[in-house]
Amino acid sequence: MISNQLMERFLFSAIATSGCFLLSGKHLSKSGCDGENIQSKIVFLGTGSSTGCPRPSCSLLFSERAQESLNLKETRDAMEKYCHVSKVASRGNPKYNKNYRNNPSLLIMLEDGTNVIIDVGKTFREGALRWLPEVGATQLDAIILTHQHMDAVAGLDDVRGFQRWKFDGEKRLGSVAMPLFLSSECLEALQEQFPWLLPKATAIIADEGKPRVERHVASFQVKVFEKFSPFTIGTLKVTPLPVIHGEDLISYGFSFTVGRTNVVYLSDISRMLPETLDYICSKLPPTDVLIIDALNPDHDHPVHYSMEQAIVMSHEIAPRKMTYLVGMNCDAFPLHDDMNRLLRQEHGNIRFAHDGLVLET
Repeated sequence: MISNQLMERFLFSAIATSGCFLLSGKHLSKSGCDGENIQSKIVFLGTGSSTGCPRPSCSLLFSERAQESLNLKETRDAMEKYCHVSKVASRGNPKYNKNYRNNPSLLIMLEDGTNVIIDVGKTFREGALRWLPEVGATQLDAIILTHQHMDAVAGLDDVRGFQRWKFDGEKRLGSVAMPLFLSSECLEALQEQFPWLLPKATAIIADEGKPRVERHVASFQVKVFEKFSPFTIGTLKVTPLPVIHGEDLISYGFSFTVGRTNVVYLSDISRMLPETLDYICSKLPPTDVLIIDALNPDHDHPVHYSMEQAIVMSHEIAPRKMTYLVGMNCDAFPLHDDMNRLLRQEHGNIRFAHDGLVLET
């Protein structure tokens, strides 16, 4: 019998249609029999908050090898209710632990082999090395950024390790610049945060008397997008959707279609702009899958939606298939499977996403 876990993991697999499927470990995928291309898919590389899960302080405190001290038991007793998910998330292999969560990040895999990633935060390298081999991704072709906070951009320096090389015969010439799609506000901030990666055109040249050292850093082909103005990456059309992420910052969600699935991705939102909601509901094709921020169960936060707010927005947008919640505060909710049972009972088509979740479209 196929478990509910496996069925949820591949909710949009074309199981009812003709085709060949392979079951391997934890992954069900279309095998490309009879010369078919591998099906396009969406992969959740990260679904947690900026801190991720487990919370490091909890993981250390409840480690089986924690150093004994006079107040260890007392401290554990006091922190137990604040670390209940972190304790479970710390156990075993993160590949098989749905409570282990990296920073929000999404991989879009197209049938032609193009792979696009949304956000490369503090946990980018870890998540990419864990999940890209699992889904057969052999390269990254473009990066899209939602905003300039570290849980979305801190992995930019690690992109160099994922870049392909240019060759002249057997001679290696350098790396292929990675297309980087972002807003003008995000670019301006990143030029301050990462001047060695994205130098300003007016950058001051080093003094002539100082040695100039050539360093290996990531190289980017910067492409600035505008709100509601679609851009393309190969066959993928992406529309930037401005939202408030704290009253002093505009973050961007995105709409795109993968296979036959229309997706709206809103990973960092504290307030929906009326023009954006109107655009989603009246200008875009009907949403099939909504992916939306949900930091805490029900109380307001200055820079993130709560689950309660996310559910209200889900009803507004009314996705035809499923709403997936991301960005959850590690220990603010029940365990992943317990939470999804509650969501299924109370809200039907709303679920927590988890790292490594694959939706075949």
